[in-house]
Amino acid sequence: MIGGRLHGPVDRMSQNHENLRRVLQLAKTPSSEKRRELLREVTDLFLADDEAYSDVEREHFGAIMGRIAKDMEMAVRADLAQTLGSLPTAPHALIQQLAHDEFPVAHEVISKSPVLEDADLVEIANSKGQEYLEAIAVRPTVSQVVSEALVDRGNDNVLVKLVSNVGAILSRNAIEKVVERSEGNEALQTPLIARQDLPVDLLNEMFSFVSSNLRTQIIQKMDGLPQDMLDNALSHTRDRFSKEVRQIKEADRRARVFVSEAARKRELNESLLVQLMRSGQTVEFTHAFARLGDIDVKTAQRIVQTRNTEGIAIVCRSARFDRATFSALALLIDASPTRSSEATQELLGLYDQVTPEAAQRVMRFWKVRRDATAQISAGAEAAAAAH
Repeated sequence: MIGGRLHGPVDRMSQNHENLRRVLQLAKTPSSEKRRELLREVTDLFLADDEAYSDVEREHFGAIMGRIAKDMEMAVRADLAQTLGSLPTAPHALIQQLAHDEFPVAHEVISKSPVLEDADLVEIANSKGQEYLEAIAVRPTVSQVVSEALVDRGNDNVLVKLVSNVGAILSRNAIEKVVERSEGNEALQTPLIARQDLPVDLLNEMFSFVSSNLRTQIIQKMDGLPQDMLDNALSHTRDRFSKEVRQIKEADRRARVFVSEAARKRELNESLLVQLMRSGQTVEFTHAFARLGDIDVKTAQRIVQTRNTEGIAIVCRSARFDRATFSALALLIDASPTRSSEATQELLGLYDQVTPEAAQRVMRFWKVRRDATAQISAGAEAAAAAH
């Protein structure tokens, strides 16, 4: 192994050429027993003065190391990956070769190598298994284009690692996809809520389907936001939801007719809500709750499906429902035969714990969704009438 680094340009060039001649001689060694020793010698020779070599010389070294390592056992290739994984001067082609190797070899370079470019990482993300994507997700920095590829192909474990990585840059589009994927997955919801770049409107979107502890975190996070940021988030909510035109299922159509008829007969009230929930008519309840609570149906569906008792409390406080109505609905939606009396009292106390200010903040976003729904329905009806 060469010990010191040369400083004179002429001496450096002369030494580089001598080093390459030595490498070429070593590469001609026919004995298979010496291949491990040869690889170590070539690697040491390269590392002794890696910054002195030109790009072409580095790639020559890389080609030799790659050729020697290719047919050797995995432990040797893994050791080479460990040696070169964090080196900014490592030969690009060799690092690409190691990144496409078996995962115990590839992991080190995929997760650390600064030599890998975005195009390399996207290609790996599009062609390799999920463990390779997880290794990309924990890199010190992950660019927006690479994050897009991970979000499109990654499983939930990949997404958890990606959104937990403060060095990962996610586009608005990617974050929207992750928020949608996070429904029912608290492991993904927790790091999402903690991200500083999570848009406020998407933070509020998550309120309707996350757990009680996370809803508390969302309320606390939103409490300190300036008004202009909230206004901008409301604008995003309006624009985004206006694009979410979905087909209305037959059950939803019948429920809308039911609710309209109940309203016409002046029977749409708190008592009807409790009656519908008690009889298991959840679709009708959802539409009636949305109508009386002045929110959109999708938000009401999420509240019911995720047993979001804080959401029930917010709507009940905003709509000035009686505390008894909230208590009945909360116990019916979050029914648990094994709940202790202390847990029941804690649940029923939510009505008083949700402040009017917190309720109004969340309701502003939900009412934007409601208005967008109304506009979409009116537009559809106008289009149908025109034809």
